[in-house]
Amino acid sequence: MSYVSATLRRLVTQRAGEQCEYCRFPQTASLFAFEMEHIIAEKHDGITEAENLALSCPYCNRFKGTDLGSLDPETQQLTPFFNPRLQEWSDHFRLDGGTIIPLTPEGRVTAKILQFNLPERILEREQLITSGEYPPPHPQTTDQ
Repeated sequence: MSYVSATLRRLVTQRAGEQCEYCRFPQTASLFAFEMEHIIAEKHDGITEAENLALSCPYCNRFKGTDLGSLDPETQQLTPFFNPRLQEWSDHFRLDGGTIIPLTPEGRVTAKILQFNLPERILEREQLITSGEYPPPHPQTTDQ
């Protein structure tokens, strides 16, 4: 993995509003450090620059790995993952309690592969909802 400078890390973290850009989990509620995730993995010639990096919680980053997409569970068509640099979260997902509901093919493959709705992840979000920590405010997308 390429080196990500402190300046670039700060930019990505601030742009994300200190939340996972996939599941929107707040970094402040995590016991583990969030990671710089290559939207297009380096093995697929993705480069280490702001436009190809997302802030990701360890769960989403591990489940995604170097994958770029998967088969849509409804259509069985090869579909790319949700791209936080090019797409709006609310166009692809909605929150129903602690459950993240996918709304599009990109949302379905992302939710499935990144395992948004494992029982323990739903419970964790429900607890954060109760304490007023989830969902965090949607970050501004002016600096992409």
